[in-house]
Amino acid sequence: MNPVKSFNVLGAHVDVITTGEMTGGRTCVVVETSPPGGGPPPHSHQNEDETFYVLEGEYEILSEGKWHKLTKGEGAHSNRGVVHTFRNSSAGTGKILIVISPAGFENYLEEISVLSIPQDMPQLIAISDRYGVKFVL
Repeated sequence: MNPVKSFNVLGAHVDVITTGEMTGGRTCVVVETSPPGGGPPPHSHQNEDETFYVLEGEYEILSEGKWHKLTKGEGAHSNRGVVHTFRNSSAGTGKILIVISPAGFENYLEEISVLSIPQDMPQLIAISDRYGVKFVL
């Protein structure tokens, strides 16, 4: 998979494989490379559904209040509005492919890629609000 663009988001490397421009706004696909324990804080999306597929390592997915362990080749789905997250539970680097529908979330990830936490937390919250992303901290 050759990425269209790549950047780092809150400690993880993100490769954008397809964008909304490429799919008529229907989906975008990203691959996140996460360090051990890496992954976003619990959050929900107002606008997007996400499907996760583990490419390397092992991940834990939180969805609807329950953690589910996924190994290479396994997948899971989270509907919009549901609090969810994922984390690399491997001892080494992991890779997870994420299909996001509809597209547009790739723009959010790129916009927040310049931020550092905790000092840029107010900007992260403001950008997240614009995209309908709510963190559960």
